[in-house]
Amino acid sequence: MAKIPLWLEMKGRRVLVVGGGRVGARRALYFRSAGAEVRVVGLDFSRELIDAARRDDRLKLVSLNVLEDARGLEELVEWADIVVVATSSPAANEKVWAIASARRKWVNDATDASRTEIVVPYRAAVLDDAVEIAVTSLGKSGVVARNIRDIAVECIEENSMIKLLYQVMWRVKPVLKTLIKDGRLRFPAYLSIEEAVKEVLRKGQGLNDALKAAAEKIVEHASRHGIVVNRDEVLDALMSVKEPVKPLGNPREQEARRGEGGQPPP
Repeated sequence: MAKIPLWLEMKGRRVLVVGGGRVGARRALYFRSAGAEVRVVGLDFSRELIDAARRDDRLKLVSLNVLEDARGLEELVEWADIVVVATSSPAANEKVWAIASARRKWVNDATDASRTEIVVPYRAAVLDDAVEIAVTSLGKSGVVARNIRDIAVECIEENSMIKLLYQVMWRVKPVLKTLIKDGRLRFPAYLSIEEAVKEVLRKGQGLNDALKAAAEKIVEHASRHGIVVNRDEVLDALMSVKEPVKPLGNPREQEARRGEGGQPPP
């Protein structure tokens, strides 16, 4: 398989979208919603793009004929990290793709799936936005990919085991990391807790019983590594975790804060 799925941090990245129509607008707003700086090139722009650019100074519309202004196009491509090809002109699309590829830019070709390097999937967030899923057919059928996404969302949201496991594990993670520092030693504990939660569900029990079972497994694994702790202490620690751990965000932003004399997020 030539393509692999990745989650990319877009904050601070630059995206050039060539084509201001419906598809170009959708891609431009998609990347902008993830924090990228976006420039859209074209001769005409959709009303949606015009209105969005008026509200957002990191979304800029550039009037340019890419078939006639090679230098202007090359400068814009050089500025970008990702180039989106999305015009209705095959000649314009070919020119943009050739320039971007020659400069080793990542290309999302919305007009030709066979040569796109970045695939924009159908996405959805589940479990209170804690988990994201993405589905693509790699250009074979967007309709099928969208339906598979919708089926996956429905299955996950109706799955009582997944819901209970999630409620337990986001509490377990910070507690277990505090007790057992070595990630290699924690891994077997996660697997053991997973099985314990599934057993609780098979018995028709709920979250409190699942947390008790998780606490017992944590004590068991901690003791194997010479860490003495009792179940009630661990259970109290699990109950005290009020929300899932949030990601720290963009490492570049953290470094910038340090350079300015600030402190990284806690």
